[in-house]
Amino acid sequence: MSIKKKLDSLDKMVTQGNIIDAFDKYFHDNVVTHSDSGDRSKNKAQKREWLVKFFQLVQKVDCVELHGQTITGNVSHSKFTFEFTTTWGAKLLWEEIIRRTWKDDVVIDEYYFEGELPKVKADKPKKKTPAKKVAKKAAPKKVAAKAPVKKVVKKAPAPKKPDDLKKIEGIGPKIAQLLTDAGIPTFAKLAAASQTRLKKILADAGNRYKMHNPATWPEQAKLAKAGKWDELKKLQDRLDGGRR
Repeated sequence: MSIKKKLDSLDKMVTQGNIIDAFDKYFHDNVVTHSDSGDRSKNKAQKREWLVKFFQLVQKVDCVELHGQTITGNVSHSKFTFEFTTTWGAKLLWEEIIRRTWKDDVVIDEYYFEGELPKVKADKPKKKTPAKKVAKKAAPKKVAAKAPVKKVVKKAPAPKKPDDLKKIEGIGPKIAQLLTDAGIPTFAKLAAASQTRLKKILADAGNRYKMHNPATWPEQAKLAKAGKWDELKKLQDRLDGGRR
């Protein structure tokens, strides 16, 4: 079966709210899923466990709308809007692009991000441009150029680069930018940030980010600030998407 037919069948199940069934049917056992907000799973079992936990908090799937698809080689893109009602009555609404890489009729990599579907351009035949005749012009007279006067400009000291907050498990490019824009561009400032402030930054960014739990971010940042990378790795090995 072609990727197009597989993709249509998969996306149809998703729009019908049968998301876990679709995942069971069309995803490889070693599939990796990740997002620009920092979520990451290492295999099918880990992602499925996350999906089951998520839908235990969902009372109703209000709407899943497919806006479009593109396919280039073995990579497909689908744009969705998701709307859920939680068991405590809150509304969750977000829009995202899902990029899937296919191999042997199943998905081996799935990535979630915001934006627009990539445009697929058809190859156009190259047109031959006729050679233009260039009229011969008399060579201009050479004029001795004056040596430019060099101005000495004092350079301002280069600003310090922010830390790579993506090294903190649970933080992806989007959340790293949110934190930087909120005045938390370094491990030191993240280590000192309160849970109340971090949760407010995520909540203000919308439902897609409000679901993230920053509980371990300051703890991880403290180790990163001190350069204790081995200790940080040991801690991250015990975490799941940045959560204990």
